[in-house]
Amino acid sequence: MDLSDSALLERMQLLDDRAAFDELYHRYWERLYIAAYARLKNEADAKDCLQEVFVALWHKRKAIVIREQLDAYLFVSLKYRVLNHLRNHNNYLKHLDVFSAFPHPILPSADDHLFLAEIQQVISKTIADMPEKMKEVYLLSRRDGLSVQETATRLDISQQTVKNQLTSALKRLKERLGNYQ
Repeated sequence: MDLSDSALLERMQLLDDRAAFDELYHRYWERLYIAAYARLKNEADAKDCLQEVFVALWHKRKAIVIREQLDAYLFVSLKYRVLNHLRNHNNYLKHLDVFSAFPHPILPSADDHLFLAEIQQVISKTIADMPEKMKEVYLLSRRDGLSVQETATRLDISQQTVKNQLTSALKRLKERLGNYQ
């Protein structure tokens, strides 16, 4: 199809034209993927965010009002998906390597190592003391980096149960680590 983005979007919205959607996908997927991968540094996560953008575009096609260029809309949508992904997957264990890559102006002291070891011990004990289902949800989410939906599917429980278990687990950790601030 040699139609403009706005013409394709109009066909998609008014006629539920899947071919118009496919054309828009083929026009933008590669640039969006490169942008997502540049931020996430993970092929699967970049593809997931990209898929979420296009799935949302298709599902919300009747209600979407795009005031700017379609590419600007898609990139802003992708930006928020990537930020949401990072927020949902941000955890100490996953990003520890990133922080350790920064040069330290002063070498850590023995006290620093003891302090970190003590904190890690408190975290490990808190996780070990969690009820089994809470521990399983927490580890799948934070250690393995699964989303709420993926965790719910894997454990065959509702997404709300996953959210509740994560909230309780994080509250326990926050309470136990309160003395270390």
